[in-house]
Amino acid sequence: MLKELVQFTQSLKEQEMNTIGVVPKEGLHVVLTLRKEDNQVYWPPGSFEPYVYSKKDKTPSEQLQRCAAWAQAAWMVNTNKCFDLPAKGIHSCSPYCLAFKRESLKGGAKYTDAKTKLPERINAYFAKAIDLLDDESEMQRIEVFKYALNSEEKLDAILNQIPEYESLKDANYIVFYLSEPLEAYQKANTKYLADKLFNTNQFNLSVDEMVYGTSDFFNGFPAKKAYLSHQTASFDIAGRISSVEARALFEFQDIMGRGILPRPLPIFVDRDELKKDAIALFKKGAEDGERIGYKEIIETLNENPRHKDDIGNYYLLFYLAGEIKDFDFVSKFEYSLNDEADKPWKVTDWFSINYQPTVSNVFDFQYSILVSILNNSLVVKTKAGGFQYKFFDDIDAKYCKSDNTYLLVMKYRKAFYDFIYKSKRQAVTQQMFDDILQTSILDDLRLDEIKNNRHTQEYSIRQKLNIWFSLTENFERKHKPIETMANKLQAHRKFIHQLTKNEATIETDEQYAFTVGQVIYYLLTKSKTSDTSYKRLEPFLQQVHAKELNKAIARLFDTYKHETFSSNFRTPFAEVMAYETKASIRDLMPTTLAGIFSQNALFSDKETKEEAETEPTPIEE
Repeated sequence: MLKELVQFTQSLKEQEMNTIGVVPKEGLHVVLTLRKEDNQVYWPPGSFEPYVYSKKDKTPSEQLQRCAAWAQAAWMVNTNKCFDLPAKGIHSCSPYCLAFKRESLKGGAKYTDAKTKLPERINAYFAKAIDLLDDESEMQRIEVFKYALNSEEKLDAILNQIPEYESLKDANYIVFYLSEPLEAYQKANTKYLADKLFNTNQFNLSVDEMVYGTSDFFNGFPAKKAYLSHQTASFDIAGRISSVEARALFEFQDIMGRGILPRPLPIFVDRDELKKDAIALFKKGAEDGERIGYKEIIETLNENPRHKDDIGNYYLLFYLAGEIKDFDFVSKFEYSLNDEADKPWKVTDWFSINYQPTVSNVFDFQYSILVSILNNSLVVKTKAGGFQYKFFDDIDAKYCKSDNTYLLVMKYRKAFYDFIYKSKRQAVTQQMFDDILQTSILDDLRLDEIKNNRHTQEYSIRQKLNIWFSLTENFERKHKPIETMANKLQAHRKFIHQLTKNEATIETDEQYAFTVGQVIYYLLTKSKTSDTSYKRLEPFLQQVHAKELNKAIARLFDTYKHETFSSNFRTPFAEVMAYETKASIRDLMPTTLAGIFSQNALFSDKETKEEAETEPTPIEE
């Protein structure tokens, strides 16, 4: 894995990606310039240039860009490898730079608590930083730079002349630079990194003038934590990498941290042409100021005749908030979604809401289907029309439609990530898809209300039923079904019409479940209550045994026995009451729901007209 990342970093550098996206630290940047007269180097007080950078400034000035380049070559690897131990308040590690946060100066949050104030630590910082220099004259120049900054009074004398200093926040940086060529910064930085790129120097070996040591790339070294160390292993470390590789991994981590690479990031290996074309897309997006997405990369490469139908053999890395959330190998990316007849997936409008999208590829699935079935909680469609993705983010349950939606997202989001981005078709099974749809639809029934004479969840329920009955057989399953849910639905709808005319009898559990749905819906329409929401279905859908369900239906009938019932109702009701089965009603839930939301055949012609008048209209997303 590390070898591939090193090679990939080299490719990024060859296309000059390593210099894109470098921005200054947010805060105040002060550049000091030394003068030389009569072979004497000195700093004339007042000879400095201040610049302020805020993230709101989309394009830093030329001077700030120069500061950003200096800071990149002057920054610490991490706080454990800075020159200001144990306080860790100075974050630069260069003789040409002094960087710290506003919080460390008088008035800042950390100033009062510090045993030794930051200005008092500056001399110790420069004592270590000067060791990075070889040239005696250069050391003398740094002594002048140090002398300009090494007390609270001197810092105040400079900062109090800068009006923007007063408005800095504790988290803002204050960075002092010595105006020197970037090459001088980089030379000192190379010497600093030579000793800091490895996790620890304890296991360093030199072979043919090359140093080998333990990798520091997202790798801890728990030598001081016995409970994290292997107690019976016959070796101390798993392996070593060279200093060249360690430097490449450090640079890769730095580039990732700039947010200019796509997320997830495809790292192509052994395919130079594909790798080159992909990086060219990354670069164009970074230069345009818009991070190109994985979808755009794959679709652009897929349209290229040289790569079409041959995209694969790459590592997929998901990096977020300083952590690698996922890293896996993708041998073959499958873009299209086709059914067993080799036709694109298609949602059929089985439940009459004019919702019938074609799902021809994984991204159609992501944007059309996932948004709907997980209630805009995993792939989030924003009001501005864009999308946010929560595959690895922290998710607050209060922003989900319900607690059940939150649990579904947390339970299945990694599976959908693997299905879409890694082409792992086995990651999402039919059982999982059924669980999501059934739970989500029951949740919608529970949350339904009547507003403006409409069901608030009507459209969502019917949309999910359309998706469920159209797509479920396309997912991984143990046994190939003889009949699909869609075929059964058509058969049940035909059957219920025959049943109302005494031309058929209930012979199977599924015929019973569908008829139950029709009977319950018909009986509930006899209610004169103001609350006609679908919440009233809950007592029936919570039943497990047919015997108890029939008792609940009988009680409902008893409540409205004074009403007039159609002739179409009598036979289905009688058949339901007489039917016995030991099957779990929960297992028959899809068919029962289909019976509830299909056109009801139990109404008389007059009642059908009345039902149509109160039929809820679709609710817009």
